[in-house]
Amino acid sequence: MKPVTRLFLIATGWTLASYMASSFIGAWFWDIGTGLTAIITFYAVLFAVMIAAFGMASKIRGRMSSPRLMAWGIVMNVLYLGLLLGLKTKARDYYIPLALLEGLSASFYWLALFVLAASWVETGQAAWYNAWTGTLEAVLGLVIPPLSGWLIASVPGISGYRIVFALALASLLGSLGLIIGGKKPPDKISPTSERALPPVIPGWRRLLWSFWALGMRDGMYFFVPNLLLYIVTRSTLVLGLFVATQAALEGLVFWGLTRWSSARLMSLGLATVVSALAVGIAAQPLTGVTIFVLGIVVGVAYPPYKVALESAALADINQYSRHEGDRIQLTGIKEVWINTGRLMGLALLLGVLAVFPRFPLVDIRWILGGWVIWPIVIWWSYRNFARQSTAV
Repeated sequence: MKPVTRLFLIATGWTLASYMASSFIGAWFWDIGTGLTAIITFYAVLFAVMIAAFGMASKIRGRMSSPRLMAWGIVMNVLYLGLLLGLKTKARDYYIPLALLEGLSASFYWLALFVLAASWVETGQAAWYNAWTGTLEAVLGLVIPPLSGWLIASVPGISGYRIVFALALASLLGSLGLIIGGKKPPDKISPTSERALPPVIPGWRRLLWSFWALGMRDGMYFFVPNLLLYIVTRSTLVLGLFVATQAALEGLVFWGLTRWSSARLMSLGLATVVSALAVGIAAQPLTGVTIFVLGIVVGVAYPPYKVALESAALADINQYSRHEGDRIQLTGIKEVWINTGRLMGLALLLGVLAVFPRFPLVDIRWILGGWVIWPIVIWWSYRNFARQSTAV
Protein backbone atom coordinates (compact mmCIF):
# COMPACT_ATOMS: atom_id res chain seq x y z
CA MET A 1 0.00 0.00 0.00
CA LYS A 2 1.30 3.45 -0.90
CA PRO A 3 2.05 5.71 2.09
CA VAL A 4 -0.47 8.32 0.89
CA THR A 5 -3.20 5.66 0.65
CA ARG A 6 -2.40 4.33 4.10
CA LEU A 7 -2.48 7.82 5.61
CA PHE A 8 -5.79 8.52 3.88
CA LEU A 9 -7.36 5.37 5.34
CA ILE A 10 -5.98 6.07 8.82
CA ALA A 11 -7.42 9.60 8.77
CA THR A 12 -10.74 8.23 7.50
CA GLY A 13 -10.97 5.81 10.42
CA TRP A 14 -10.26 8.60 12.91
CA THR A 15 -12.82 10.91 11.27
CA LEU A 16 -15.44 8.16 11.28
CA ALA A 17 -14.89 7.53 14.99
CA SER A 18 -15.07 11.27 15.75
CA TYR A 19 -18.39 11.71 13.96
CA MET A 20 -19.82 8.68 15.76
CA ALA A 21 -18.61 9.42 19.28
CA SER A 22 -17.29 12.95 19.76
CA SER A 23 -20.42 14.60 18.37
CA PHE A 24 -22.49 13.07 21.18
CA ILE A 25 -20.13 13.28 24.18
CA GLY A 26 -21.82 16.38 25.56
CA ALA A 27 -25.27 14.80 25.25
CA TRP A 28 -23.94 11.59 26.86
CA PHE A 29 -22.56 13.40 29.89
CA TRP A 30 -25.78 15.41 30.22
CA ASP A 31 -27.92 12.27 30.11
CA ILE A 32 -25.91 10.51 32.80
CA GLY A 33 -26.24 13.53 35.10
CA THR A 34 -22.82 15.13 34.87
CA GLY A 35 -24.14 18.72 34.84
CA LEU A 36 -23.35 21.80 32.75
CA THR A 37 -20.38 23.08 34.78
CA ALA A 38 -18.76 19.64 34.82
CA ILE A 39 -19.20 19.27 31.04
CA ILE A 40 -17.57 22.65 30.43
CA THR A 41 -14.79 21.63 32.84
CA PHE A 42 -14.30 18.42 30.84
CA TYR A 43 -13.55 20.40 27.69
CA ALA A 44 -11.44 22.94 29.60
CA VAL A 45 -9.26 20.15 30.99
CA LEU A 46 -9.04 18.60 27.54
CA PHE A 47 -7.71 21.85 26.07
CA ALA A 48 -5.32 22.33 29.00
CA VAL A 49 -3.85 18.88 28.39
CA MET A 50 -3.46 19.69 24.69
CA ILE A 51 -1.55 22.86 25.59
CA ALA A 52 0.84 20.86 27.76
CA ALA A 53 1.21 18.06 25.21
CA PHE A 54 1.88 20.37 22.27
CA GLY A 55 4.20 22.40 24.46
CA MET A 56 6.26 19.23 24.90
CA ALA A 57 6.81 19.05 21.13
CA SER A 58 10.41 20.19 21.55
CA LYS A 59 10.98 17.26 23.93
CA ILE A 60 9.22 14.78 21.66
CA ARG A 61 11.34 15.66 18.64
CA GLY A 62 14.09 13.12 18.11
CA ARG A 63 12.76 10.75 20.78
CA MET A 64 9.66 9.36 19.09
CA SER A 65 8.89 8.91 15.39
CA SER A 66 5.70 10.38 13.95
CA PRO A 67 4.14 6.94 13.18
CA ARG A 68 4.75 5.82 16.77
CA LEU A 69 3.35 9.11 18.07
CA MET A 70 0.20 8.59 15.99
CA ALA A 71 -0.12 4.99 17.19
CA TRP A 72 0.01 6.15 20.82
CA GLY A 73 -2.64 8.75 20.09
CA ILE A 74 -4.98 6.15 18.64
CA VAL A 75 -4.29 3.69 21.47
CA MET A 76 -5.24 6.35 24.02
CA ASN A 77 -8.47 7.07 22.16
CA VAL A 78 -9.30 3.36 22.12
CA LEU A 79 -8.69 3.27 25.89
CA TYR A 80 -10.84 6.39 26.34
CA LEU A 81 -13.80 4.85 24.50
CA GLY A 82 -13.24 1.55 26.28
CA LEU A 83 -13.51 3.32 29.64
CA LEU A 84 -16.73 5.03 28.56
CA LEU A 85 -18.13 1.62 27.69
CA GLY A 86 -16.95 0.01 30.90
CA LEU A 87 -17.82 2.78 33.34
CA LYS A 88 -21.32 3.38 31.93
CA THR A 89 -23.09 5.98 34.10
CA LYS A 90 -20.18 6.01 36.57
CA ALA A 91 -18.28 7.98 33.91
CA ARG A 92 -19.81 11.14 35.43
CA ASP A 93 -17.50 10.64 38.42
CA TYR A 94 -14.36 10.36 36.27
CA TYR A 95 -14.84 13.11 33.70
CA ILE A 96 -11.52 14.75 34.57
CA PRO A 97 -9.35 11.61 34.03
CA LEU A 98 -11.33 10.94 30.85
CA ALA A 99 -10.59 14.49 29.65
CA LEU A 100 -6.89 13.96 30.39
CA LEU A 101 -6.83 10.82 28.29
CA GLU A 102 -8.79 12.34 25.41
CA GLY A 103 -6.59 15.44 25.41
CA LEU A 104 -3.39 13.40 25.13
CA SER A 105 -4.93 11.24 22.43
CA ALA A 106 -5.97 14.19 20.26
CA SER A 107 -2.62 15.95 20.75
CA PHE A 108 -0.50 12.99 19.70
CA TYR A 109 -2.72 12.15 16.74
CA TRP A 110 -2.97 15.63 15.23
CA LEU A 111 0.69 16.43 15.78
CA ALA A 112 1.69 13.20 14.02
CA LEU A 113 -0.84 13.62 11.21
CA PHE A 114 0.48 17.08 10.34
CA VAL A 115 4.06 15.84 10.13
CA LEU A 116 3.16 12.63 8.28
CA ALA A 117 1.11 14.55 5.72
CA ALA A 118 4.20 16.61 4.95
CA SER A 119 6.44 13.52 4.88
CA TRP A 120 4.33 10.80 3.24
CA VAL A 121 2.35 12.76 0.65
CA GLU A 122 4.41 13.42 -2.47
CA THR A 123 4.03 16.72 -4.30
CA GLY A 124 2.08 15.11 -7.13
CA GLN A 125 -0.22 13.33 -4.68
CA ALA A 126 -1.15 16.37 -2.57
CA ALA A 127 -4.14 17.36 -4.70
CA TRP A 128 -5.51 13.79 -4.68
CA TYR A 129 -4.99 13.42 -0.93
CA ASN A 130 -6.56 16.75 0.03
CA ALA A 131 -9.46 16.40 -2.40
CA TRP A 132 -10.44 12.90 -1.32
CA THR A 133 -9.85 13.55 2.36
CA GLY A 134 -12.08 16.62 2.26
CA THR A 135 -14.73 14.90 0.14
CA LEU A 136 -14.93 11.81 2.31
CA GLU A 137 -14.99 13.89 5.49
CA ALA A 138 -17.96 15.84 4.09
CA VAL A 139 -19.78 12.64 3.12
CA LEU A 140 -19.16 11.03 6.51
CA GLY A 141 -20.25 14.22 8.25
CA LEU A 142 -23.48 14.21 6.26
CA VAL A 143 -24.35 10.55 6.91
CA ILE A 144 -22.82 9.34 10.19
CA PRO A 145 -24.13 11.87 12.77
CA PRO A 146 -27.83 11.45 11.82
CA LEU A 147 -27.47 7.67 11.78
CA SER A 148 -25.71 7.72 15.14
CA GLY A 149 -28.33 10.07 16.59
CA TRP A 150 -31.13 7.87 15.31
CA LEU A 151 -29.49 4.77 16.80
CA ILE A 152 -29.03 6.45 20.19
CA ALA A 153 -32.66 7.61 20.19
CA SER A 154 -33.99 4.22 19.08
CA VAL A 155 -32.37 2.10 21.79
CA PRO A 156 -33.68 2.54 25.38
CA GLY A 157 -31.51 4.04 28.11
CA ILE A 158 -27.82 4.55 27.46
CA SER A 159 -27.43 1.40 25.36
CA GLY A 160 -27.63 3.43 22.14
CA TYR A 161 -24.67 5.54 23.23
CA ARG A 162 -22.69 2.43 24.08
CA ILE A 163 -23.36 0.87 20.67
CA VAL A 164 -22.16 4.04 18.94
CA PHE A 165 -19.05 4.21 21.15
CA ALA A 166 -18.30 0.55 20.39
CA LEU A 167 -18.54 1.16 16.64
CA ALA A 168 -16.22 4.17 16.98
CA LEU A 169 -13.76 2.00 18.91
CA ALA A 170 -13.81 -0.60 16.10
CA SER A 171 -13.06 2.11 13.55
CA LEU A 172 -10.07 3.26 15.59
CA LEU A 173 -8.76 -0.28 15.84
CA GLY A 174 -8.72 -0.39 12.04
CA SER A 175 -6.66 2.81 11.92
CA LEU A 176 -4.32 1.43 14.58
CA GLY A 177 -3.73 -1.70 12.54
CA LEU A 178 -2.82 0.40 9.50
CA ILE A 179 -0.33 2.61 11.34
CA ILE A 180 1.51 -0.19 13.16
CA GLY A 181 1.22 -2.83 10.45
CA GLY A 182 2.75 -0.98 7.55
CA LYS A 183 6.37 -0.38 6.67
CA LYS A 184 7.58 3.14 7.42
CA PRO A 185 8.42 4.92 4.14
CA PRO A 186 11.75 6.77 3.87
CA ASP A 187 11.71 10.34 5.19
CA LYS A 188 11.85 13.15 2.64
CA ILE A 189 13.49 15.44 5.14
CA SER A 190 16.85 15.28 6.81
CA PRO A 191 17.32 13.61 10.21
CA THR A 192 16.46 15.53 13.35
CA SER A 193 19.27 17.65 14.71
CA GLU A 194 19.93 18.47 18.32
CA ARG A 195 19.17 22.20 17.86
CA ALA A 196 16.58 23.04 20.51
CA LEU A 197 15.38 26.40 19.18
CA PRO A 198 12.78 26.53 16.38
CA PRO A 199 13.57 28.38 13.13
CA VAL A 200 13.04 32.14 13.04
CA ILE A 201 10.04 32.86 10.78
CA PRO A 202 9.23 36.45 9.72
CA GLY A 203 5.77 37.48 10.92
CA TRP A 204 5.26 34.18 12.76
CA ARG A 205 4.24 35.85 16.04
CA ARG A 206 1.47 37.84 14.33
CA LEU A 207 0.13 34.64 12.80
CA LEU A 208 0.20 32.96 16.21
CA TRP A 209 -1.97 35.76 17.62
CA SER A 210 -4.46 34.96 14.85
CA PHE A 211 -4.49 31.33 15.98
CA TRP A 212 -5.05 32.45 19.58
CA ALA A 213 -8.08 34.51 18.52
CA LEU A 214 -9.38 31.54 16.51
CA GLY A 215 -9.03 29.45 19.66
CA MET A 216 -11.03 31.99 21.67
CA ARG A 217 -13.76 31.69 19.04
CA ASP A 218 -13.62 27.88 18.95
CA GLY A 219 -13.58 27.44 22.72
CA MET A 220 -17.16 28.66 22.97
CA TYR A 221 -18.51 27.47 19.63
CA PHE A 222 -16.81 24.05 19.75
CA PHE A 223 -19.56 22.31 21.70
CA VAL A 224 -21.81 24.81 23.53
CA PRO A 225 -24.35 25.24 20.67
CA ASN A 226 -24.53 21.45 20.26
CA LEU A 227 -25.08 20.91 23.97
CA LEU A 228 -27.70 23.68 24.19
CA LEU A 229 -29.54 22.21 21.22
CA TYR A 230 -29.71 18.82 22.92
CA ILE A 231 -30.80 20.31 26.25
CA VAL A 232 -33.59 22.27 24.57
CA THR A 233 -34.80 19.55 22.16
CA ARG A 234 -33.81 16.39 24.09
CA SER A 235 -33.30 14.70 20.72
CA THR A 236 -30.07 13.06 19.60
CA LEU A 237 -31.58 12.75 16.12
CA VAL A 238 -31.95 16.55 15.91
CA LEU A 239 -28.40 16.88 17.21
CA GLY A 240 -27.17 14.46 14.55
CA LEU A 241 -28.99 16.39 11.81
CA PHE A 242 -27.48 19.60 13.18
CA VAL A 243 -23.92 18.20 12.96
CA ALA A 244 -24.64 16.84 9.47
CA THR A 245 -25.98 20.18 8.24
CA GLN A 246 -22.95 21.98 9.58
CA ALA A 247 -20.62 19.46 7.91
CA ALA A 248 -22.42 19.74 4.57
CA LEU A 249 -22.38 23.54 4.51
CA GLU A 250 -18.78 23.70 5.70
CA GLY A 251 -17.86 21.24 2.95
CA LEU A 252 -19.47 23.49 0.32
CA VAL A 253 -17.61 26.52 1.65
CA PHE A 254 -14.31 24.62 1.73
CA TRP A 255 -14.93 23.56 -1.89
CA GLY A 256 -15.63 27.15 -2.87
CA LEU A 257 -12.45 28.35 -1.19
CA THR A 258 -10.36 26.01 -3.36
CA ARG A 259 -11.52 28.10 -6.33
CA TRP A 260 -11.04 31.39 -4.54
CA SER A 261 -7.75 30.71 -2.84
CA SER A 262 -6.11 33.98 -3.88
CA ALA A 263 -8.54 36.16 -1.91
CA ARG A 264 -8.06 34.88 1.65
CA LEU A 265 -8.24 38.28 3.33
CA MET A 266 -11.48 39.09 1.52
CA SER A 267 -12.97 35.71 2.46
CA LEU A 268 -12.04 36.40 6.10
CA GLY A 269 -13.84 39.74 5.89
CA LEU A 270 -16.98 38.07 4.56
CA ALA A 271 -16.76 35.39 7.28
CA THR A 272 -16.55 38.13 9.90
CA VAL A 273 -19.64 39.83 8.48
CA VAL A 274 -21.51 36.49 8.55
CA SER A 275 -20.36 35.93 12.14
CA ALA A 276 -21.92 39.25 13.13
CA LEU A 277 -25.35 37.74 12.41
CA ALA A 278 -24.92 35.83 15.68
CA VAL A 279 -25.78 39.01 17.59
CA GLY A 280 -29.20 39.30 15.96
CA ILE A 281 -29.90 35.58 16.32
CA ALA A 282 -28.99 35.68 20.02
CA ALA A 283 -31.64 38.36 20.54
CA GLN A 284 -34.32 35.78 19.74
CA PRO A 285 -35.80 33.37 22.35
CA LEU A 286 -33.70 30.28 23.03
CA THR A 287 -35.39 27.56 20.97
CA GLY A 288 -34.23 24.63 18.90
CA VAL A 289 -34.67 26.68 15.72
CA THR A 290 -32.67 29.61 17.12
CA ILE A 291 -29.77 27.39 18.17
CA PHE A 292 -29.88 25.52 14.85
CA VAL A 293 -29.61 28.76 12.87
CA LEU A 294 -26.90 30.11 15.16
CA GLY A 295 -24.89 26.90 14.70
CA ILE A 296 -25.23 27.15 10.93
CA VAL A 297 -23.94 30.73 10.95
CA VAL A 298 -21.00 29.69 13.13
CA GLY A 299 -20.26 26.70 10.89
CA VAL A 300 -20.40 28.58 7.59
CA ALA A 301 -18.02 31.25 8.90
CA TYR A 302 -15.42 28.71 10.06
CA PRO A 303 -13.77 27.48 6.79
CA PRO A 304 -12.31 30.86 5.69
CA TYR A 305 -10.52 31.21 9.04
CA LYS A 306 -9.30 27.62 8.96
CA VAL A 307 -8.04 27.77 5.37
CA ALA A 308 -6.29 31.14 5.67
CA LEU A 309 -4.51 30.46 8.96
CA GLU A 310 -3.58 26.83 8.36
CA SER A 311 -2.40 27.50 4.80
CA ALA A 312 -0.17 30.34 5.97
CA ALA A 313 1.21 28.21 8.81
CA LEU A 314 1.88 25.24 6.51
CA ALA A 315 3.63 27.47 3.98
CA ASP A 316 5.87 28.93 6.68
CA ILE A 317 6.64 25.57 8.30
CA ASN A 318 7.47 23.94 4.96
CA GLN A 319 9.65 26.88 3.94
CA TYR A 320 11.67 27.22 7.13
CA SER A 321 11.84 23.62 8.44
CA ARG A 322 15.00 21.66 7.70
CA HIS A 323 14.03 18.39 9.36
CA GLU A 324 11.15 16.56 11.01
CA GLY A 325 12.00 17.97 14.42
CA ASP A 326 11.37 21.50 13.18
CA ARG A 327 7.99 20.48 11.79
CA ILE A 328 6.98 18.87 15.07
CA GLN A 329 8.17 21.80 17.15
CA LEU A 330 6.57 24.53 15.00
CA THR A 331 3.31 22.60 14.79
CA GLY A 332 3.38 22.21 18.56
CA ILE A 333 3.87 25.96 19.03
CA LYS A 334 0.95 26.74 16.72
CA GLU A 335 -1.33 24.32 18.54
CA VAL A 336 -0.32 25.70 21.94
CA TRP A 337 -1.54 29.12 20.88
CA ILE A 338 -4.88 27.96 19.49
CA ASN A 339 -5.61 25.68 22.45
CA THR A 340 -4.65 28.43 24.90
CA GLY A 341 -7.35 30.53 23.27
CA ARG A 342 -9.86 27.68 23.56
CA LEU A 343 -9.04 27.18 27.23
CA MET A 344 -9.32 30.89 28.00
CA GLY A 345 -12.71 31.04 26.27
CA LEU A 346 -14.07 28.23 28.40
CA ALA A 347 -12.43 29.69 31.51
CA LEU A 348 -14.42 32.88 30.97
CA LEU A 349 -17.65 30.89 30.73
CA LEU A 350 -16.77 28.92 33.87
CA GLY A 351 -16.03 32.23 35.60
CA VAL A 352 -19.50 33.52 34.75
CA LEU A 353 -21.09 30.35 36.13
CA ALA A 354 -18.97 30.57 39.30
CA VAL A 355 -19.87 34.20 39.97
CA PHE A 356 -23.52 33.66 39.05
CA PRO A 357 -24.29 30.05 40.07
CA ARG A 358 -27.94 30.53 39.12
CA PHE A 359 -27.11 32.00 35.72
CA PRO A 360 -30.21 31.34 33.54
CA LEU A 361 -29.50 28.86 30.78
CA VAL A 362 -31.47 30.95 28.30
CA ASP A 363 -29.07 33.88 28.80
CA ILE A 364 -26.09 31.92 27.45
CA ARG A 365 -27.34 32.99 24.03
CA TRP A 366 -26.10 36.53 24.81
CA ILE A 367 -22.62 35.18 25.49
CA LEU A 368 -22.70 33.26 22.22
CA GLY A 369 -23.83 36.37 20.36
CA GLY A 370 -21.25 38.62 22.00
CA TRP A 371 -18.53 36.15 21.08
CA VAL A 372 -18.58 37.70 17.58
CA ILE A 373 -15.80 39.97 18.85
CA TRP A 374 -13.26 37.18 18.30
CA PRO A 375 -13.88 36.77 14.56
CA ILE A 376 -13.19 40.52 14.31
CA VAL A 377 -9.90 40.01 16.19
CA ILE A 378 -8.97 37.11 13.86
CA TRP A 379 -9.54 39.26 10.78
CA TRP A 380 -7.61 42.21 12.20
CA SER A 381 -4.59 40.19 13.38
CA TYR A 382 -4.41 38.13 10.16
CA ARG A 383 -4.58 41.32 8.09
CA ASN A 384 -1.54 42.66 9.97
CA PHE A 385 0.27 39.36 9.40
CA ALA A 386 -0.58 39.33 5.67
CA ARG A 387 0.81 42.82 5.19
CA GLN A 388 4.23 41.76 6.54
CA SER A 389 4.55 38.20 5.30
CA THR A 390 5.08 36.50 1.97
CA ALA A 391 3.45 33.26 3.23
CA VAL A 392 -0.05 34.25 2.00
